Amino acid sequence: MLISTWEWIRLLGFLAYFYFTISIIFGLLRKSSFVKSHKNLIYHIHQNAGWLGLITVIAHMLVLIIDSYEPYRLTEILIPFSANYQPLSSALGTIAFYLFIMVIITSDLWIRTMNRSLWKKIHFLVLPAWVLSLAHGVLIGTDSENPLIIMFYVISAGLTLLVLVARTVSQLKKKTDGSTSHNNKESAGT
Repeated sequence: MLISTWEWIRLLGFLAYFYFTISIIFGLLRKSSFVKSHKNLIYHIHQNAGWLGLITVIAHMLVLIIDSYEPYRLTEILIPFSANYQPLSSALGTIAFYLFIMVIITSDLWIRTMNRSLWKKIHFLVLPAWVLSLAHGVLIGTDSENPLIIMFYVISAGLTLLVLVARTVSQLKKKTDGSTSHNNKESAGT
C-alpha cells in the first residue's frame, strides 16, 4: 500500500512538531533548578530533537511541492502569506520555520561568537515558534477534528505548558531564596 503525499505531509508535520516539542521540554528541564542530574543527557536530547525537528520540517515543506492535490510553489512555502491554499495558516508554519531555524543556527553554529544576552533573547523565540507551529497544524490540518489528533495536541501543549510553568516557578523561587539569603547575610553583618 502506497502512502499518499497528503499522508507524508501530515506525518512529517506531526513529527516536526513532536521533535520541536521534545526539544523545548528538555531545554526547559535542563535549565530548571528542580532537575539535579543527567543534565548532559537532557542537553543532548534537547539539541538532537531540535535538529530532527528541523530536518523533518524541511522534508514536510519539500513534500508540499510534489503534492498532487494541493501543490505549493517554493515561493508559497518560503514567503509568508503568499500561499494560495489557506494563506494565514500556511504563513504561521513559514514564520515558525524561520524562527526555529534562527534559534538552531544561533544556538549550534554562532553561539561562541554571539553576545550571551542576545543569544538568550533569540533562543527564547523558540516558544512563539512552537505556538505558531501548533496553530499551523491545528488550523491547516484536515484531520484536526480527529479525537486522537486533538488528544496529541492537547497533551503536547499541556505538558509543554506544565514544564514551562514549573521552570518559571522554580526560577522565581531560586531568585527569592537568593535575595532572602543575601538580605539575611547583610542583616547579620550589621
